[in-house]
Amino acid sequence: MKRFFAIIFCTLTLSSVSAQNTADIGLWGGIGSYIGDVTNIDKASSLNPNVGLFFRYNFNSRVSLRTSAMLGTIGATGEFETEPWEFDKFMTDISLMGEFNFFRYIIGSKRYSSTPYLLGGVGASLYSYTYDPNRLSPVVYYLNPGQLAGVPANVRGELLTGQDEAVVALNIPVGFGFKFNVGGRLSVGIEAILRKYFNDKIDDLDDPRKYYSTTTNLAGETTEGWVNYNDFLHNNDFTLHLGVHLTYRFYRGSNECPVYENIN
Repeated sequence: MKRFFAIIFCTLTLSSVSAQNTADIGLWGGIGSYIGDVTNIDKASSLNPNVGLFFRYNFNSRVSLRTSAMLGTIGATGEFETEPWEFDKFMTDISLMGEFNFFRYIIGSKRYSSTPYLLGGVGASLYSYTYDPNRLSPVVYYLNPGQLAGVPANVRGELLTGQDEAVVALNIPVGFGFKFNVGGRLSVGIEAILRKYFNDKIDDLDDPRKYYSTTTNLAGETTEGWVNYNDFLHNNDFTLHLGVHLTYRFYRGSNECPVYENIN
């Protein structure tokens, strides 16, 4: 009954339910690491500083929509197929993620002051990719002399030509964290985000196990082309981000309901 009258009170005294819609801005800082084709990684080399900024729109005390920008270095020193390999590059990521609180949470509330939460959404990362055949030749099969001798001249020319390109890589970020209030408008959070990428170029090893195949069937027909192990959906490039964030609630709704904490 108390809950019913509280809802009626807000409905009658406010022109909208904007009190439930609040907004925050936050600063994020931590480390980024890499998971992919490179193995036996020196752990220190794979931990690099990352920083970010995000805007979060809260539909209610449990569900939010968050857009964020994160930038920093991703790199590692290790091996690929027993051969030494290393990379180090600057990445910028833009993400749109939903945020779900396990418990009701309102910045500034004493009653709903902390909660674990889940994250998930879509993102795009911008970084540079370098294809260096001289550096890759002792590492990948498709550049060894025996393989090169069996490919068409135009394919061989492409394989022996280096290139640099700017890559925009789609990714799926998922994560979890814990946040708690430290004042009337401030909160602190700790979170981990794993990003699954839809290309294989972060470590400058783009489908490193592929090879060029030429086959002839019994009718004398020849088929040739790349045999690929990775594609848009199937590759093993990931980044992991661990960090803390400081969040400021700058918008509490144009007409904040005095019993919002009790009904939301």
